[in-house]
Amino acid sequence: MSNLCVLFFQFFFLAQFFAEASPLTFELNKGRKECLYTLTPDTDCTISYYFAVQQGESNDFDVNYEIFAPDDKNKPIIERSGERQGEWSFIGQHKGEYAICFYGGKAHDKIVDLDFKYNCERQDDIRNERRKARKAQRNLRDSKTDPLQDSVENSIDTIERQLHVLERNIQYYKSRNTRNHHTVCSTEHRIVMFSIYGILLIIGMSCAQIAILEFIFRESRKHNV
Repeated sequence: MSNLCVLFFQFFFLAQFFAEASPLTFELNKGRKECLYTLTPDTDCTISYYFAVQQGESNDFDVNYEIFAPDDKNKPIIERSGERQGEWSFIGQHKGEYAICFYGGKAHDKIVDLDFKYNCERQDDIRNERRKARKAQRNLRDSKTDPLQDSVENSIDTIERQLHVLERNIQYYKSRNTRNHHTVCSTEHRIVMFSIYGILLIIGMSCAQIAILEFIFRESRKHNV
């Protein structure tokens, strides 16, 4: 029973951890720039972002994006063009509001997934806080006096990092699968439309041929009379 409780608390903690990192999905309208913001409470925070274009008409998945720092809202610190997916982390040297702005062009609307966040704590501090939370939930002893418990905690930290990498890979394959599915649907729609156009063209040409032949026969009869 105690083992089940431990597994339950571990699962609950990991679920909370990944729920905080869930991306935001928004619509990027054609001809408009969409900006999203994050507010850092301190300097030298690690700011990370991940985005992927999930849907675009006519296989148009490319977007341009810029990232602005609090000290200069006119000059971007990062600027990229023609990207379908991106992921990067950098150190925010200034305290305040950071903005990431997307522009998808004037041709088509797009659907974008975005994860834009900051982290002002060192990885060691984060790991220690997670350990304290797990120990408080499970009423464990101090790991400094229990080498086996310390080994278990290190294993859990490793699992968390591997799950984080797995989550990123799943997001990447999800984005690629969504784009491929949209491409297939777009191609199928074009095939259907071309088939309809071909049928209408054949019917139109047949009607035109019939009309021309009737006109020729009618004129020939007039001359014979």
